[in-house]
Amino acid sequence: MVAKASIKVDTTTCQGAQNHIMSILSTLVYHSQAAEPFSEVELLYLLAAARARNRAEGLTGLLVYDEGHFFQWIEGPPLSLQRVWHAIQKDSRHQNIRVITDSEIPIRLFSQWHMQFAHRGGAAALHIDGLVEASPDVLEALRQNPNRAPEILAEFSSLGAGPFARSLELR
Repeated sequence: MVAKASIKVDTTTCQGAQNHIMSILSTLVYHSQAAEPFSEVELLYLLAAARARNRAEGLTGLLVYDEGHFFQWIEGPPLSLQRVWHAIQKDSRHQNIRVITDSEIPIRLFSQWHMQFAHRGGAAALHIDGLVEASPDVLEALRQNPNRAPEILAEFSSLGAGPFARSLELR
């Protein structure tokens, strides 16, 4: 006769661990330079594609473009973020890509935006939801000191300037 071992698994603990893994959020902030200058129309196409991709991956964030410089804050589930980050790195439309921060975060800063977009004006900024006109001082601060990008970009969030703000001044 063979004795049967009885193993009891605490499914509430397993479920809790699974929920914790599912709730982990990461953020990545990077700076890059456009390989070629972007027109406003090209930027709008880029924004539409980024929003669709981010929606599918459960990501949110902010993209800033100014005079050939990109600054981007992306947040969401780590695996989704990793997939999108690999695609961004392979994108030939920009170069000199440098990660400024890559870390876990407790909450989303851009939860209302699959991709908010900020730039130095342009006619579309007044007509497309999620487009924010950034002041020249803010954009200059980003370009002069890219290491401050996480701090400056966070000001565009719903916890900072608010997603419906149409302009942001450097404080």
